[in-house]
This record gives sequence, structure tokens and C-alpha cells, in this order.
Amino acid sequence: MYCSQAAMPLRYAGNRPVRSALPIRAPSTRSRAATVSVAAGKATVPLTIEIKQEVSFGEVMKACGNDAAFGSWALDKAPALKWSEGHVWKLTTDIPVGQTMKFKLVRVKEDGANWEGGGDRELKALGPDYGLSVTCSWDKTSDMVVEASKLGAGGGASAGSKSNASVVSGDEDASKKAKQQRGAVAVAERSGDGSSGLSSFEEESRGAGKAWVGASPEFVQSRQDKERSGVWNTDGLDGVGLAVVEGDKGAANWLKKLVLVKELLVDRNPMMRPGLEELAYCFVYTTWINSGAITCTEAGSHFRPNHHAEAAMKIFRSLEWVIGDGSHSMYAPASVAAHESALAVMAARRMHGRLPSISGEFRQSVPLTRIRDIAHRGDIPHDLKQEIKHTLQNKLHRCAGPEDLIASERMLQKITAKQGEYNDGFVNEFKIFIRELREFFNASGLEDVLAKTADVLDEAHGSAVGQLLSAKRKVESNNKPLLEDLMALLFSATQVRTFYAAGLQAGLRNDIGDDVLEMRQRWRLCEVRLEEYCFVVLSRIVNVLEEQGGAQTLSTAANTVWALPLSALTAGLRNLGLSQYKAKELLALENELQAWHAAAPLVSSKDTALRAKASLDRILRLSAEYSDALMGVYAIPAAALGKALGVPPHMATVFGEAEVRSSVAFQVSKLAALLTKALRLAAGLSAWDGLVTGDVVGTLVEVDRLSPDTMAELSAKHGGKPLILLTREADGDEELGPLVPLGLRGVVLRQELPHLSHLGVRARQENVVFATNDDEDSVKSDVKPLLGLTVTLSVAPGCVTLKEGGDAASNSSAPSAAKESTSDEWSGGERVSSATMLKMADVTDANCGAKAGKCAELEHLAANSSGLFAVPTGCALPYGNMDVAIAAAGGKVATEYAALLKELEDPKLSGAALDAACDSMQALVSAVAPSDSLVKQISAAFPAHALLAVRSSANVEDLAGMSAAGLYESVVGVPAGDAQKVAAAVSAVWASLYTRRAVLSRRIAGVPHSSASMAVLVQELHVPKVSFVLHTARPSDMNTGVLLIEAAPGQGETLAAATAGTPWRLEVEKAAGGRVDTLAFANFSCALQVSASHPEKGLAEQEVDYSKQRLSVDSEYRMAFGQKLAAVGCAIEAYFAKVPQDIEGGLIATDSDDTRVLIFQSRPQH
Repeated sequence: MYCSQAAMPLRYAGNRPVRSALPIRAPSTRSRAATVSVAAGKATVPLTIEIKQEVSFGEVMKACGNDAAFGSWALDKAPALKWSEGHVWKLTTDIPVGQTMKFKLVRVKEDGANWEGGGDRELKALGPDYGLSVTCSWDKTSDMVVEASKLGAGGGASAGSKSNASVVSGDEDASKKAKQQRGAVAVAERSGDGSSGLSSFEEESRGAGKAWVGASPEFVQSRQDKERSGVWNTDGLDGVGLAVVEGDKGAANWLKKLVLVKELLVDRNPMMRPGLEELAYCFVYTTWINSGAITCTEAGSHFRPNHHAEAAMKIFRSLEWVIGDGSHSMYAPASVAAHESALAVMAARRMHGRLPSISGEFRQSVPLTRIRDIAHRGDIPHDLKQEIKHTLQNKLHRCAGPEDLIASERMLQKITAKQGEYNDGFVNEFKIFIRELREFFNASGLEDVLAKTADVLDEAHGSAVGQLLSAKRKVESNNKPLLEDLMALLFSATQVRTFYAAGLQAGLRNDIGDDVLEMRQRWRLCEVRLEEYCFVVLSRIVNVLEEQGGAQTLSTAANTVWALPLSALTAGLRNLGLSQYKAKELLALENELQAWHAAAPLVSSKDTALRAKASLDRILRLSAEYSDALMGVYAIPAAALGKALGVPPHMATVFGEAEVRSSVAFQVSKLAALLTKALRLAAGLSAWDGLVTGDVVGTLVEVDRLSPDTMAELSAKHGGKPLILLTREADGDEELGPLVPLGLRGVVLRQELPHLSHLGVRARQENVVFATNDDEDSVKSDVKPLLGLTVTLSVAPGCVTLKEGGDAASNSSAPSAAKESTSDEWSGGERVSSATMLKMADVTDANCGAKAGKCAELEHLAANSSGLFAVPTGCALPYGNMDVAIAAAGGKVATEYAALLKELEDPKLSGAALDAACDSMQALVSAVAPSDSLVKQISAAFPAHALLAVRSSANVEDLAGMSAAGLYESVVGVPAGDAQKVAAAVSAVWASLYTRRAVLSRRIAGVPHSSASMAVLVQELHVPKVSFVLHTARPSDMNTGVLLIEAAPGQGETLAAATAGTPWRLEVEKAAGGRVDTLAFANFSCALQVSASHPEKGLAEQEVDYSKQRLSVDSEYRMAFGQKLAAVGCAIEAYFAKVPQDIEGGLIATDSDDTRVLIFQSRPQH
């Protein structure tokens, strides 16, 4: 679990004590209150004080205070506590009723006294019928546990005070009386008029998606059976959605609906563990049931509420198993399975709040009997008595449902509307009933939920709860609480949630008893309620920061001012982690924020602001991923069930968004956005980032992705006129060449993108003006209002503008269709006629393509560079090897290959037919393997333990109208000693010649597919600690005096693809010792690395903590890195006739050097 930081200091620091799962003690009747309300009577009551404290030899413990019972502040007259085994000190004395008692504990010895720290302890007994017991902790004077015990005729504790023994022994009558007594005390502890029992913060935290939208309750004096009506439209439904709708048709009342949910979540699933789809549909369904959007009606059957509790217990157990299973994958490497598991945990946790209580008092055969006693009281009017009996008592015991809680709340409002109209005893009893009913429906406020676990908390946990309640009451009693008080409340709530999460960490065994399940549900509800409460506190903190000047104020503020907002953000991250979402990345982000804050004032320089901004941008990205995940889980089920069950359309439409806006991630994103804006102001940055310069005019249109199908539709709709696309996301595989003839002129991408990524390179090659803007506020205010209008997108170095108007005639003309090329022009180079492997010394552009040929030249250059850089060991399979393998596979394969090749040459082949032909060709070539002897030669060229990168090197790369970047396949992490995997990798590279993108690119460039040849470059894989791409001329303006470097941790695929995030981006003057400017700091979530313990598994994603990355931490190292790569770039550029180069490489750490440069490839910069 994400609960290694149990204690959270109020100041921003890295103090992180580790806490294991919490012990659970035997229960005892306990009420956390310093004032106990009882009836009037005798003048004094007994008070027992207890503290567990080890003292030095010769010391005694005294209680000294303002009353004669405590020596009237005279230490020599103060009573001493008696010591007993286990260092327990205890004192029993009588105190007067109605007087405020103040006292402190003192350790006394012969040569002096040691008074405990903090303010005076205070309590008051308001009547004679209850004795008091106080449990204290040394120095924690504001955190006392006060117990009230019913006194017998002789002044001692009556049988009722032994309530827990009665519960254990199974004495139901005594148990019931004890619970009633505890309820009476609990009601007296709470302030307010009793209309809701929740504070404004609690109302807000419980309000999202939970407001009642059903029919208003009617107070009746006789049974009123209503005919059921509804909509059950199953058109287009299948799977879980169909099961819900068909099941609901036969489930009129709440119990039957709960049983339906149990069948879907428990009974129908392997190992009684529901999947994500079942959890999502059931969450939407139960949310609408609990809010009245789906009506519960009586069905003629009689089932007391214990049946509801029994069904809920089975559901609860299965939900806990899902959460427990998911906790095991929290720290597993990032993967699709881990993501699915995290979503299932998220859905299971949210489902808990939709179930009734499984407490033993509601599982007994006749639960909720207090309302029966209330309905038979003799001190209330007959009409009211009848209304209570038929509206509440009979209905609850016959057919309980969420509507009963609403009716009860409205009844409470009615009887408390006029003070003194009804007997106080009756009103108080009804309030106790309301509190019990809220507990049954799991609708209690935070304090009540916490109180239900108080009996079993250890000292540290109990103390944390006490501090939370103190902080909560301080804040909620102030209409305009201070930021410091809100922060203290947020930290306390997060710390207490951490304790509960730690106690739930162990998971749920299959053989546990009902009593353990009951307590576990209480702990789970505490954990979930605290998350909801932290949402509200974070919201208030953001509001206060805005009121104090927001980003503008913070942009020039000292680090001491930044401490509290960063602390709040850290608490928000911890709450996300406690929900078991991306825990490893969240811990890394905490480390980063703490490191940057401790290292230097955040706004003291552009570099410090940029570095902190990179971490905040990463938080924004993670929050958006969480929000997208929520939408993805609930949007489809809500739409399907809403239509099928006749729920008001707006409720179905906004369901997913409502869940997002009520999540901690939403408040985290708001806070991170505010702080990011402040850092952007401090660094003098715009929200815009320009990748490809130019001025272009076109109609601004919004799309999800850059795709040929979407572009074709838009082109037809807009008559082929120039378009500028506001694009939500990109994955790096997009080929822009096919989109330009359809009218694409510019792109505004709503995510960060490395300038030197494959997509960025393609945009430059196709002259598509390209900019990014990942700031939601900026996009909303500056971009979206222009949708559908003719706009001008202007991108210049360091400046991007988007404005209405412009003349499309000023655009450069669209590229004309590529001319047909002759077969002589694309001869395929020098092709071998037998299986052949070449050493790099024998590789040329003619026999292996430009990529492999350049690598051969780099090998020669590296050998003569005096150690400036090195290249990996390599070999190559020249052109013709694929043809040899196809021929060796037999005539049938060769014939099929020739037929598919001819089919692909048809320029009219498109759509599904093109996809099918490409798939067939790839499948055919993938099944064609190089000969065993050739594979052995490849393996023998490398150390047996080496991992290989098997890469493409085609003769149809870097052509006009067709970019090479990322067009063909590379397979990395191939074990050199595994002949089967080596052969498969070679075949995969050959087959990539016929991907849909590759085929379309050659068609646009006018290249016959029969002229395309694929060589294979094989290199030893070195997974660098840092990969880089280097352009020896600044790409924005082709300034040859400045080069641009982009770097990322781990393998270079992170840079090449459109991975969300930014790299380290450096501009370096080429002159010796030239200036190094840091334009951006890296914030990719993961790095591709080889596992140190399991290298045979190849590459895997690993979360990155940039506070441990030297390029982020050490400015001098960053400068040396930039200058060294500038020297490497200049040397390679000079070797290739001073033609600007696009260079890929990495830093390889050795025992003696962590700046060894390895160059993987170089090609002309486009």
C-alpha cells in the first residue's frame, strides 16, 4: 500500500517514518469528548484518570489542577496516581457536577517537578448519573479519551457499564441497552440543530453524485401501496448492461436490487472476484438507486433490514478481495495489466460507499427497533405517531430502501422546526434513531464514522484521530479559516487516512469471521470518507491561494511562501497514492518536489523555475490520466444504463464528469495548474511551444488524433480548403505526408512533444507548421473560441501566435502529386543471391542502405576520434537476404508474395482492402525466416550474453514526401544467444516494409513497392542511462552556429515516439566552451530500462525519480554534458562534409566514467 509515510509534518520536509499494519485491540466503550451531557442530580461524580508512562526511579505521577480534588494548583496537595504493572498510573477521585475541571499531570521527584507540556486539560460533568474515565497521553493535553459509565443506585457503575462484556457474552438485551446509552452520549456530543448532523465540509464531501433526485417523501397514516412503473429498454444491450436492465425489471425494492448486484459482482464471477466491467455498471446502477434516480418500490414481500446487511456482506468481501489483489501489483512495472488492476481497485473502492452497513446490530433478526419504541411513545400526538409508524417503522421493517432515510431526515426537520413543540426526550430519541439509520445506509458523517472505530485504535492512531477532530472543529467553526489551519487539517486527515490504509494493507483471508468483516468495513469507510473530506479541504486551500493573489503572487514569492502550497500538493499526491493509483510515480513526484524546494528558491532563476515546472507538468499529466481513466470506466455504462432505465439524460451525460470533478485528482490538478502558472510567469514562458516555424492560414478544426480517415472526412466537408487541426493527442506513429494533399497546413497539439521526435521530424519534412499547448486554461481561452473560424498560426523561434483572420492564398502551394518513378530509379541497390552477413567494415550505402552505411562510417570515425565517442558492435544483412529466404520457403510462398506485391501496386487499393492486403503481406513475410546458418553467424558476432537491437535499413528512406523517421520496425532487447528470437526479429524487420504507413508513404512518393529493399542492421544493445537526439543545426531556423540536444532517461524510444512529457532540451553554441542554455527539464513518467535482475526479459518501463537524475540536479554536469555532445556533433558533421546531422546516441555508465558517449546512428538533418 501507499502508506509508508504515516506521520506527516506540517512543514514541508522529507520526514517519512515507516509504519506497518496496525494492531487491533479488544473493544471498550469509549467516547472521544471532553464534555459529557447527563441528567441533573447529585453534586459529584467519580472520575478515573489513567496514563501509561514510564518514569525515572524515584518519580511519582500527580494530577494537579484548579479544584480541591486536584490540590487547587498546589503541587504538595495534589493527589498522586497509583502505579501498576506495565507502567500504568491511575487515580480515582470525585469531581463536582457542572464545574469546568482544569488539571495537568506532573512527574514529581525529590529535587523538582516535570510538568507535562501543552495547555491545561479540561472537562466538565454536566450531571450525576454517569461516572467519567479519562485516558491520557503525556504532553498531549488536548487529546483525552473520555468514557462515560452509567452509575448504579450506590454510585458505582451499573450493569450497563459492562456493555462490552455483555456483547462478548452474547447477552442481546444488555448489548442493546449499552448501544442505546452510547448513542445517547454520542448525540449529546454533537453540536447543531440535528437537521443533518453534518458540517458544511462533510456535506460538500458527501454531496457529489449523492443528492436526492427522487420523489419527495409523503408522511402517511396508513399503508400506501403504489404501482411500479419504469423503463427497461434492452435495445442494443449485451453483457453486464443487459443483465442489469433485465435484472432490475424483476427487482422492485432495494433488497432485490442489492441481490442483483450481488449476483453480478459475486455469484457469476470466478473466485467471486468481479471484473472492471461489472464494477463499473454496478457502481452507476447503485449510485442512481441511492440518489432516487432509479426508484425502489414495495413488492409485496416482507424482509427486515438484516437481509440487506447479509447481501452487502458478501459483496463487501468480494470488493475487498479485488482491492487486495490489486495491491500486489501497485509496485509492479508499468504495463497494461497493472493499469487494468489499478482501475479495478479504483472502481471497487468507490463501490463501498454504495452498500449498506454489515454491522452486527443490523444483521440481527430484528434490527432498527428504536423506531418501534418511538412510534409507541405516549408523549407525542396521535397523528404524528401514526405517521412515524406507517411512514417509517412499518416501511423499514417490511421493505427498507434509500427513500426511508430521506423520509426520516424530513421527519426530523418537521419535529425540530419549532423549538419546544415536542418533548425533548422524544426529539433526542429520534435524533439517535436518525444517527442509527444513517449508519445503516452508510451515510454517516466523518466524525460518526471515525467514532465507530475508536474502540480498536492503538495509541498513535487514536492520537492522530484526536488531532484531526481538533483541527476539523477549528476550521469548520471559522467562516474564513486561515491557510495554515486548512493545511493542518489536510495533513491531519491525510495522516489518519494513512493509518487506516495501513491497517487494511494485509488484505482479506477467505476464512475470517463476520466480526472482522464488520470492523473492516468500518475501517474502509473511514479511509474512503477521509479521501472525500480531503477533496473538500484541498478545494478550500486552492480558493484561499487564489484570494491571496494566486499565481501572480507566487511568481515572486520566497520559498517560505511556497512551502504550504507544495505541502498541500504533496498531501494530494499521497491521497491519490492511498487510492492505489500509480504509487511508485507519486512517490517519485514527492521526492522531486521536496528536492527542488530544498535545493534553491523556486523562482530565483529560470532554471530552478523550469525544473520545478517539469515536475508540476508531470503531476498535471498524471491527474489528467486519472480523470481520463474515470471517464473511460463510467461514461459508457452510464450512457447505456441511463437510456435503458429511463434516467434523466443529463444525469447519464455528466456522470463520468461528476465523478472526475469529485475526485482528489481534480483538486490536485487545480492546485498544480495554479503553481505551474506561477512558475511559468517566473521563468517568462508562454504556454505555447513551437516545433516547426512558419505562417499558415486555415480553418481551425478540433480532432482527437491525426489520421487519414479523419482528414479525408474534413477535407470533403471543407471542400479541400486549408485546415489547422487542434489535436487532442498523438502517439508518434502519425504519417503527415498523406494528410498534406488533403489540406493539412498546421497543427496545434494539446500535449508536450519532443522537438526532435519522429513526429516533429516528419512535420518539418512536410512543412506543416506545428505548435503545442498543454495548458487547459490557455486552450480554453485562446484557442477554442476560434474553432470553425479562419485563423493564422504563426510560429517563430520563441514565439507562437494564433489569431482570427488571414488570407489562405498567402499559404505556400500544396505539394503536387508525386511523379511516378521508374524501376531503374529504384533498383533496390546491390542484392545478394545467397544468405550473407557482412561485418561493418564491408557495409556500404549500396549494399545495406544509408542507415547501415552511415553506421559503418561512424565506426571508422569513432576509431579515430581519440576517445571522443564510440559506436556499438554491429553487423548487417545486405539487400537480397529477404528474397533468398522467400525463395527458400518454396514456390507457394514466392507465388503468394508476388501476387500480394502486385495487389499493393494498385493505386486504387484503399480502406479495408488495403488493410487486409498489408496484413496478409506482413503475416507472410513474418513467417519467412533467415537460414539457420545465417542466424548462427549473427549470434557469433556478439558476446553470448549480449542483447541486440535489430534495426531496419531500407533503400526507400529519406525520400521526398516520405519521412524515414519511425517508418520501419526495430526490435530491441533480443538475446544474442536465442536463435529463434534472433530469427523472428529479422523477419519482423523485413515485414515492416509492408505496414500500411510504409505502403502509403511509398505510394505518395511514387516509389514502386517492387523497388523497395530492406537490409537489416544488427547492433549490440547498450541501454544508456541517458539517450539523446542531437541536431547540429537548430531546427527552428537552421542556424548552423547552434545545435539542439534533447535527452531522456533510458532507451531512446521514449524520445522518438510521441511519449507524453518533455525531454531535457539544451541549446549549445558550437564554439569551444560555448554557452549552454537549458530550455526544458525532463519529466517523462517512465524510462525504458533492462532489468538488472532479469536482463533476459528485455526492456521494461520503470518510473523515473528526477531528484536522482544528475542532469536535473547538477547544473555544472548539465553544462559539461551539453558541451561534450556539441564536440561530438561538430566532429560528425565535419566528417560528413559539414552537412547538418540528425544524430542518435546515449551516455553509457562505466565503473570509471559516467559520460562515455555512444553514437547509434547519424543521418542528414531534414
